[in-house]
Amino acid sequence: MTAEHALIERAVDASGLSNFGDHDDFRIGLRVLLDALADAGLSPELEDALRASWVASLETRLRLVQLRQQRPEIAEQAIEGPLVVMGLPRTGTTALIDLLAQDPAARAPLQWETANLFPAPTREHWASDPRIAQLQAVFDAMAPSYPIMALGLHTYGAVLPDECNSFLAIDFWSPNLVARAPLPAYSEWLRFATPRHPYRTHRWVLQHLQAHGPVGRWTLKSPFHLFDLPGLLAEYPDAMLVQTHRDPTALVASMAGLYSTIRSEGPGDPRRAATGREVVELWGTGLQRALAARRDPAVDRRVLDISHRAMINDPLDTLRSVYDHFDLPFTDEFEQRACLWVEQPSQHTSSVKFTLADFDLDETTVNAGFGSYQTRFAPYF
Repeated sequence: MTAEHALIERAVDASGLSNFGDHDDFRIGLRVLLDALADAGLSPELEDALRASWVASLETRLRLVQLRQQRPEIAEQAIEGPLVVMGLPRTGTTALIDLLAQDPAARAPLQWETANLFPAPTREHWASDPRIAQLQAVFDAMAPSYPIMALGLHTYGAVLPDECNSFLAIDFWSPNLVARAPLPAYSEWLRFATPRHPYRTHRWVLQHLQAHGPVGRWTLKSPFHLFDLPGLLAEYPDAMLVQTHRDPTALVASMAGLYSTIRSEGPGDPRRAATGREVVELWGTGLQRALAARRDPAVDRRVLDISHRAMINDPLDTLRSVYDHFDLPFTDEFEQRACLWVEQPSQHTSSVKFTLADFDLDETTVNAGFGSYQTRFAPYF
């Protein structure tokens, strides 16, 4: 039995289900992951943990398909005009999605519900679901000792917006799958692969969440959307896209620092050099793919570009520019809630600073990796 079939059998046995949906493209990414894992030389404990997380993704897929069959009305949920934030990590995408989510008309996927797709919540008790407090208690307990949280590199909160990466992981096409450990062969595949159906599965998740929670204009975020703008727009032709920009030489060290911290690669760890190269290659390719897609005027005119600098200096003005561009109503209630967020943001500021030298990188290497992106979007830096 191959490693792929063994993992699929585990998910089938655990769930009692066997229907993975109307396409099996997810098997390609899963196969690449497993081949990469076999060559990675990780500890048995980490290998087991990764396999368990992949089995969980397979089970989620099985349960999504089953529920859609049992309740056909879920597949009829309309997903209209989503507002989608994208841009490199560390360019203000999280701050922007947090602000956009303050709009009472917005509907963002929240961390507690994406972590608890099953059993599905009821709409009547969605806001008081006990799993909200349970997950927040877990986050609170982790905060003092989990380096990502303790250093302020990322803020977890049960009722904060989540990224779309966990949705895309159900198709095994997501940067989340290499966050915990370096899997070079998978990272290389991820740079260039264009699966056929990840945004169909992405829609399944949104329909599931909408059927069991509030209804509103979907407000979404993932840096990884840069990798397939045509695929995103094919699934959501009325999507409103916002791309955030910042000089890559100012953020690559922070991105590499995030990866290395998750992977327990401390100062002086020789593995940090490979992590730095991985960040430049993966996200440099992502930006080049987005730039190539945007050479099509039909794609380019769908995107509003905003500066990380502007987001930091005047977040409310940036917010208004988004709403003005897409002709969305900027209500008094939204403005009040946004002002409160700016005064008391949920996200924390990092207490640690990383340098390119920490990862054996320099500006010449970063500039080579991000190429023509910097030429076109330099005014936003």
